[in-house]
Amino acid sequence: MDLRGALKAVRASAWVGWQVDSNWTEPFIFIGIQIVRPLASTMLFPLLYVVGMRLAEAPIDLEYLAYLIIGTVFFTPFIFAAETGGQIVSQDRERYGVMKSIYLSKASLTPYLFGRLLAELGLSVIATAASAIFAFTAFTYGLGLPVQLMLKDAVKFVLSILAVYLGAAALYYLLPSINLLTNKLHWSLTYYVLGFLYLAGDVLFPVSSLNQLLAPLEFLLPVNQALNAARSAFGLRLSGDPLQALAVSAVWMAAGLFVFSRAVGYARRKGLLDRIGWW
Repeated sequence: MDLRGALKAVRASAWVGWQVDSNWTEPFIFIGIQIVRPLASTMLFPLLYVVGMRLAEAPIDLEYLAYLIIGTVFFTPFIFAAETGGQIVSQDRERYGVMKSIYLSKASLTPYLFGRLLAELGLSVIATAASAIFAFTAFTYGLGLPVQLMLKDAVKFVLSILAVYLGAAALYYLLPSINLLTNKLHWSLTYYVLGFLYLAGDVLFPVSSLNQLLAPLEFLLPVNQALNAARSAFGLRLSGDPLQALAVSAVWMAAGLFVFSRAVGYARRKGLLDRIGWW
């Protein structure tokens, strides 16, 4: 396929992804829903912390509150990528029965999944920005907590955001690679992975606070590195290195693409691209 054909396939796939995710509803209604939905996870954990500290009549650590807000806000792209990546195989292979046709088409699965990824990441940009603005306004003006969320280093912030989205893209390719080979995890794999990342991804607390033996995960998982680099860009006292975060995310992205290509080849040889039922 030439470049023009590939771009056309990616654009059509992004449009299909938008329509499937929106259930063919009006664009502005769908965007509104996609903005409201991440607010639950963005606001839940910081609010639990504030309420818990006030009930205990203990002082609120504003730096840790900023740590929570930044972590939950910029974890949003990983949520979007995991939800779509974890369900795209079950949707297209079993619900709609089109995966084999997509594979046999001139475009094949690679441009198709890339187009779906672009649709999800585009939506997550809107949702992440809206969540950040709402959280800052709610805690600063609504609850009277002067959260320190002033950007200190724009270059570091841009690099950390690139690391976030590259890591999210890696997750997006890894989950369908698993689901191509089995249909027993279609509706649960996403939540297993997100639950693990909430615990081990420095989203809510440093993973080393669970156990020092888990401390190396901070340097191995793309979530930890990217979120800590973003926090460092906002002036939090963390040694987040955006270049290291980019390197870790790039390694995961390369691994995700490699695993995905091998999984597609194995699924083709074993006739799994159109296999439905419990197996």
